[in-house]
Amino acid sequence: MRLWSTPGGRRLLAMIVLSTLAACASIPPPVQDVAEAERAVQAAADAGAGTVAPAEFEKARGKLEAAKSALQAQQHLKARQLAEQALVDAELAQVTAEAEAGARAATEIRAQIRDLGGSSPGMADR
Repeated sequence: MRLWSTPGGRRLLAMIVLSTLAACASIPPPVQDVAEAERAVQAAADAGAGTVAPAEFEKARGKLEAAKSALQAQQHLKARQLAEQALVDAELAQVTAEAEAGARAATEIRAQIRDLGGSSPGMADR
């Protein structure tokens, strides 16, 4: 005799199925997570990550789009995970872009200092 063919077994199976469905349904839509990821991707774009850190930036954009698709498909857990990954990738792209901008600014300042030092011989003594 099979467990599922008994009345108690059927009830147990029904409880397992209902519990599984309830667990899936209890995950709220990660609208806030997707919005945060979207803001992070925009901040990375504003920092110039598309040109300075294109791989990281594209990875973030792709995961954001996948998170939006998962959210529309009611796949809340997947959407949350993708939004979190997009947020991290976008922050990495932004930090990379900002670091590159800082390095460029430092190079320009060093060049200006060299130019100032070269045009005024007495400046090096001060």
